[in-house]
Amino acid sequence: MDSRRYFLRPFFEADYEAVAQLETKLTPEFPSSPDTARSWDRLLAASHYLHESWVVEERDTGTVVGAASMYHTPYSFDPHRFRVSVEVDPEHLHRGIGRALAALLDAEAVAHRATCFWTNVRRDDPRALRFAAQNGFAELRTMWMSLLDVAHSSAASFEERSDLLERDGIRFTTLAQEGVGRPEVLHRLFDLWNETGRDVPRIGKFTPVSFEQFSAEFDEPHLIPEAVFLAAHGDSYVASSHLERDLGQLDTLIVGYTGTRAEYRGRGLATELKRRSLDYARAHGTRYLRTFNDSLNQPIWAINAKLGFRRVLEWSNQQRLFGTGGTTTEVPSAR
Repeated sequence: MDSRRYFLRPFFEADYEAVAQLETKLTPEFPSSPDTARSWDRLLAASHYLHESWVVEERDTGTVVGAASMYHTPYSFDPHRFRVSVEVDPEHLHRGIGRALAALLDAEAVAHRATCFWTNVRRDDPRALRFAAQNGFAELRTMWMSLLDVAHSSAASFEERSDLLERDGIRFTTLAQEGVGRPEVLHRLFDLWNETGRDVPRIGKFTPVSFEQFSAEFDEPHLIPEAVFLAAHGDSYVASSHLERDLGQLDTLIVGYTGTRAEYRGRGLATELKRRSLDYARAHGTRYLRTFNDSLNQPIWAINAKLGFRRVLEWSNQQRLFGTGGTTTEVPSAR
């Protein structure tokens, strides 16, 4: 990288807008928002997890043309395993910016005694896939982003099962009805998500978060208490599915976490809750629903496909393994 033209520096508060624009240019199917990034950063800061970011700025124009980040992931936390990203403006490729950011991450791996890096790479970007391979990454599996046109969903094919389930003692409600400000309500939801989260396919091992970390998520602007749909049996929540605001696209909602306790699976609870989510989206004039699925999470993908979700973007989930102190070791072959 020509240091006379570019310089690498830490990320500042004023960079949120520029980095969001860069990310949107690289992934227009999923527009980024400064507010979304701020929300994520607040959650990581509250948990005291490591989260470091840097940008490359063009000296003459003051334009951010590259960015990198390195951070812990709350639900698969390991002190020596990190998510990383390297992003370069397409108009500034082949000028050493990506290599400079990758070298910085290598140095951080040593400083933090990293044993593993995880990253996501667009599957339809051969250049990015080559860059990842050159930097020691190998594929683990795939993650999909899918989109549903609410007006043309096939939800009508789902039979409403609430009457049948209610006769079995299931009560359907929402977080708004239960009371988002009631600690006992959040504790019940916390118990549900921690129990069911163990069965969700993810990169890395599941690690529960603290109640304080969990409850902090409900103070963020993406939360819609009326769209957190719950199934209860007695004093316990046994299933949930929720929608979140997409702060990058106001006509779109994001499908958040869906989980059912093991002993209640196979009874259609998740399907009924997703049907209610669709009813909410339609009633509030939502144009699209957006969701993300690990390729190993076939049960949820089967429900989403039946609803009419279509895949619009695939990422290759990749891993780079290190030895002690950030020394690269042999990585597993792609599968």
